[in-house]
Amino acid sequence: MSTDVAAHASPARLLPLFLVSMAAIGFEIALTRFFAIASWSEYGYWVISMTMVGLAASGIVAALFQRPILRHADLLLPAIPPLLILTAALGWHWTTIVPFNPLELQNKQLWADQLTNIAQYYAALFPFFFLVGLYISLYFMVHSAAIGRVYAFDLAGAGLGAAFVLGLMFVVHPFYLIAGLLVPLALAGWLAPARGRTRLWTGAATFIALLAAEALVCLYNQAHINEYKEIFGPMNTADSRVVATRTSPKGFYQLLDNFTERLDLDMSNNTGVVEDATLPRAFGLYADGNRLASLPKSTTVETGYFPAALDSLPYRLRPPQSVLLLGSAGGFRIHEALGAGAGLVTVLEPDRTLRDALLEGLGPAPAFPARPDVRIRDLGPTAVDAVGADGPFDVIDIGRDFLTQSDTNRAALSVEVLAGYIAHLTPHGALSIPVSIREFTVYAVKMMRTARYALAAAGIAEPERHLVIYRSAWNVRILISRTPWSADAIAAMRQFCDERSFDPIYYPGIDPAGVRIFNELPVVSFDTVDAPSGGASDAMMQEAAAMVAGATSPYHAFFRLVPPTLDRPFLNAVLPLRQIETILDRIELVPREELATVINIAVLAQAIVIALIVLLLPLVRPSGSRLPTGQFLRAMAYFAGLGLGFLFLEIYLIEKAAQYLHDRVLAFGLVLATMLVCSGAGSYLAERFRVRPMVGLGYAVTIIIGWTELLFVSLDPVLAYTAAAPAAVQILIVIALAAPLSVALGMPMALGLSQFQGARLAFLPWAWAVNGACSIVSTPLANLLAATIGFKILPLAGILLYAMVLLTMPIMRHRPS
Repeated sequence: MSTDVAAHASPARLLPLFLVSMAAIGFEIALTRFFAIASWSEYGYWVISMTMVGLAASGIVAALFQRPILRHADLLLPAIPPLLILTAALGWHWTTIVPFNPLELQNKQLWADQLTNIAQYYAALFPFFFLVGLYISLYFMVHSAAIGRVYAFDLAGAGLGAAFVLGLMFVVHPFYLIAGLLVPLALAGWLAPARGRTRLWTGAATFIALLAAEALVCLYNQAHINEYKEIFGPMNTADSRVVATRTSPKGFYQLLDNFTERLDLDMSNNTGVVEDATLPRAFGLYADGNRLASLPKSTTVETGYFPAALDSLPYRLRPPQSVLLLGSAGGFRIHEALGAGAGLVTVLEPDRTLRDALLEGLGPAPAFPARPDVRIRDLGPTAVDAVGADGPFDVIDIGRDFLTQSDTNRAALSVEVLAGYIAHLTPHGALSIPVSIREFTVYAVKMMRTARYALAAAGIAEPERHLVIYRSAWNVRILISRTPWSADAIAAMRQFCDERSFDPIYYPGIDPAGVRIFNELPVVSFDTVDAPSGGASDAMMQEAAAMVAGATSPYHAFFRLVPPTLDRPFLNAVLPLRQIETILDRIELVPREELATVINIAVLAQAIVIALIVLLLPLVRPSGSRLPTGQFLRAMAYFAGLGLGFLFLEIYLIEKAAQYLHDRVLAFGLVLATMLVCSGAGSYLAERFRVRPMVGLGYAVTIIIGWTELLFVSLDPVLAYTAAAPAAVQILIVIALAAPLSVALGMPMALGLSQFQGARLAFLPWAWAVNGACSIVSTPLANLLAATIGFKILPLAGILLYAMVLLTMPIMRHRPS
């Protein structure tokens, strides 16, 4: 290794590392966007595991072959960036042409072929992430005397890379993000530490690689939306046109115009219910290939169809003066509420694209005309007290498509939020809750139980007197009243259902023998029980009776029916992990909403294997270069604890920020960038404690535990109090809450890595790989813990892990190399 390469770690020499880290995390995020659009977002979890395979392997190689790698550092450092450019472009191209079919993965006869396709993804992406890991490991080893500064540039590059790629998403099609990420890699190649001919040939190689890679990505891009996404059929109908697009980090939006696009509403098939039950023509708005909403084609909408809709019952039972809509269905629901006699309509529309479409229009879709009796708010569904200032409300109506427009909207169905909405009803007002039973009937059963819990949380002593539940063949509607339902209201509900062939499945005093069931409903359950349908033995009627009474589910006892809360806001996640063997045996029954659980388990299993391989690496080294057993065990616990603890706290903050900002992508980018950049500052600060590492570690862990406890106690009240603050203020609040913790989080890793020098230098990439491997374990593990226990388990676990870190600092007695 030349003295030039090993020179002082100045900012100029560390800038290539910054750029490579920037491009690497950007590439990872771009891959998750690709999977979200081309396939389904749940498969983006696999990107993390693909990344880790390459990074872990590079750490192993760097640790086993430290000496020859260091000897050739002056050639490797300038040579790797052009190789990264080529492997990024080739890996991307290969990824886009893999014929992966997610539906076949759930077919016992066809799944083997899809495992081959998944293996192709790993093969395509492994070279890039292996080289990234090798490059970072090499920088760590070359500049081990200033490891805090080096790690700071690595973290800061990753943080700004996340912000950079999210910014690109506003102007670049998701399938072409990689083109912009090749530029930082090229800059890293041109700025690499080299002299003379080496600089000339690496500069030329970088330029040629960049041209070839950009040509491959831009001219031969094969990325496409697969045929199983909702947009595929409408887009391929005759005369279908994409009339507007919008690109943002939250999604790739396309507005379609074709003869199949109409308002999507659950309607009665009975002729003569209303004079004109024809659903109006509409534009179809899709995000990442999934149908988001229907947008009206005119500023005026004739709502004569609405009395025939399943959703119209609460408006007929008690003619409303004031209505709160969660979601506007592109404006259709506003027209429907006004047509039903509402005097004042308040709309929560947290999705920025849908809100802009309402206020400004989108392509040929016109804006909703400004009216004094319509208020459009950008509040999220959890801002109950803020929106309550517009109440009380005669009807609070949650739209069916509102719950599928963003996963942050699912918090609307939590016990606490529903209880808050009940409190903002007028004495005879009604809260209307939709649940789809198209794929899985268990979600309706869980929601029935949740409604009972919400009524109890609102202080209502006899929940069974405040519920009415009815359904079509595809959807269930649960109506909650602040006062007991009257006999007249129940009679009106029964007449409404009879005239439209809808099925009442619960109301106070229901006699199953006297109820006619129009829509037979097969119950999809993993239980080995035959669920009857039709007549007085309708399965959903029995389920409703059991849930309202707080009894055991007769047909869905296999599933976890714990009501969602703000800490565990999942109406889905009903699969019991202890029954994973049964779940896999019946994988064809698992709906898309539950795939995240199965994928998390698969990724966790793989991550544990990788972590064990990395953790046990020192045992294969020659005895003379091994760590003493005590130091080995301490180092293993220390770096594993850092990997798990950092990600647990990061995921907790991202979840809280997502609910607060009602935008998961913005929350992810904001928290990730803040934590990585501030952690970089903490790593830089750690250099001051290099000769007193335990002192620096003590300061850092004290701040981490203290700040985490403060967040655990006061974060929810702070976010609730500022729920109606301007967006810019909310962003500043998130940064202020995350920054101090993140500075402290950046110190322990740098202090731990600084212990490996001289004869122990080979353990530096091993320690970094241990941290990375356990970081990947933490992501699926945190998701599974949150779904089963709640997100607040994560900061508690983080506190325990950092307490362990404080006790296991691997202080080394350095020996000369």
